[in-house]
Amino acid sequence: MSDMIVAHQEVIESDSGQKNCTLLHFHRGQVLRIGCDSVALYRDRNAVDDPLGNGVVGHELIPNTIALRFEPDTGFIDQQRAGYVGLHGGAVLFIRPDGIALYNNAQDALRNQHAHWLIPFVKAH
Repeated sequence: MSDMIVAHQEVIESDSGQKNCTLLHFHRGQVLRIGCDSVALYRDRNAVDDPLGNGVVGHELIPNTIALRFEPDTGFIDQQRAGYVGLHGGAVLFIRPDGIALYNNAQDALRNQHAHWLIPFVKAH
């Protein structure tokens, strides 16, 4: 999968199931990590594996009202096109010019209503 925003997707599945996640690699080098309970934006792929959290641009918890489902082939992502990221379970991440927002469903995302949070992009210096 590649488009104007997302260069490629990486699915990480652990034996225990505790660290399953999906990584979206952006063309600008940043990486979005989607897990079952949180979403984080990192400066680059190396920062994802940094145990001290160096390179974390932003991190938000997924509300308990949203239940994501992990699929071995696609991770947490059901569909992705440009800034629209549909998640297994019905929630949507929308990659906006100002950051990444989480919505309960596609209708809320497309109308930009009722966002749970926004992880803002940090401008490069």
